Amino acid sequence: MSDFDVVVVGGGFAGVTAARDLSGAGLSVLVLEGRDRLGGRTYYREFAGRDKKLEMGGTWVSPGYQKYVTSELERYGIPTFQSPEPEQFGWGLDKSILRAPFPIPAAEWVAFERAITTINTQAARIRFYEEPLGQDGLEDLDVSFEHFVDAMELPPTTREFILAWPAFYFGAYPSRLSALHVLSWVAGWGNSSMAWLTELTDKIVDGTKNLVDRIIGDSDAEVRLSTPVDSITEGSDGVQVTTRLGEVFTAQAVVVATPINTWGSMTFSPPLTGSHLAMAQEKQAGESVKIWALVRGVDDNFFGVGWHTSIKWLATEYTTEEGSYLVGFASAAADLDPSDPADITRAVQEFLPEAEIVAVDAHDWNADEFSQGTWMAYRPGQVMAHSRALQEPRGRILFANSDLASGWAGWIDGAIESGGRAARAAQDLVQK
Repeated sequence: MSDFDVVVVGGGFAGVTAARDLSGAGLSVLVLEGRDRLGGRTYYREFAGRDKKLEMGGTWVSPGYQKYVTSELERYGIPTFQSPEPEQFGWGLDKSILRAPFPIPAAEWVAFERAITTINTQAARIRFYEEPLGQDGLEDLDVSFEHFVDAMELPPTTREFILAWPAFYFGAYPSRLSALHVLSWVAGWGNSSMAWLTELTDKIVDGTKNLVDRIIGDSDAEVRLSTPVDSITEGSDGVQVTTRLGEVFTAQAVVVATPINTWGSMTFSPPLTGSHLAMAQEKQAGESVKIWALVRGVDDNFFGVGWHTSIKWLATEYTTEEGSYLVGFASAAADLDPSDPADITRAVQEFLPEAEIVAVDAHDWNADEFSQGTWMAYRPGQVMAHSRALQEPRGRILFANSDLASGWAGWIDGAIESGGRAARAAQDLVQK
């Protein structure tokens, strides 16, 4: 006799979605979350020393293009609101900060058009949402994005502009990032590269926590926080889950809803094999550094993207009486130390040298043992080698997280997609 029908390990969006769907199917469900909160790689909390609540992790949704998160928002009647429209600009290209609204010089416009056309055309080859990203015939795209861009032989400003976007969107250097994964997001936006600049503006009213709480609150699942899992052991008639404190729970199936980069921190018996083992060892490349800075002296909404700058994307998100809250992303901890206020100040002032930095805040996702990195960024070769197999169950153990999505891998939408798929598979396994 099992303690539960299904144990879900991890309480991010994939985990809570799986728990709700399984509970709704009449199954008994236990959620084990290592942190003292739900939400996974999203984290809505107050800025240190201030009353202002901000997103320290995943934030934006794109309702016109991301069908799974849109469905959840509509289900619970949760509205979104938009980031402010930029009023001043800073482009860190050609070893300088350009202040024009559009940074590409007229002499490069034809090359820029050729690059955008190439990217959109190659993205259109992807059957987005239909099946895992490692689709037959796309092998030539599973190279580094830097290699993909350099094959176009672009002039310098256009090259740097295009490389900068995935550098902050994925939180990985383009040399370590699969072009196929980058192009999949272009496909998701209707094969439009320019949508990267215009379509990602929506945020969830009252934060990502609002949606997480509504999803898990819509279930009868038992939730245990601050309960990290040590091992998962599969037997002939069930699965045993052991926590670090030695508690043991049995179930007919287990959904592992933790990030790929954490799989090596748990002991699986029998051990992981194939693509699950390979990815647990190789890890995905996402190592973004997200920071917030409360600044004065920036009166107009700022928007900046840079290639040679420490921060690859910096923008005004909120304006208050005490100043403006700017959010920034660096590609890696090697570029920016999220624990060092002086380093954050230096990086912000690369774009805004006259700004007064009042306070800074960040969550170090790379040092966080329950994430060990940020959102999904496939390395070159990983998509074709592993994306399909990663969605497959291993006996009574199923896997779910944003990393494993067929569509928006790395996004809240992808986590919800993956959690729903794992729940359906677990239900079939338990009820067959």
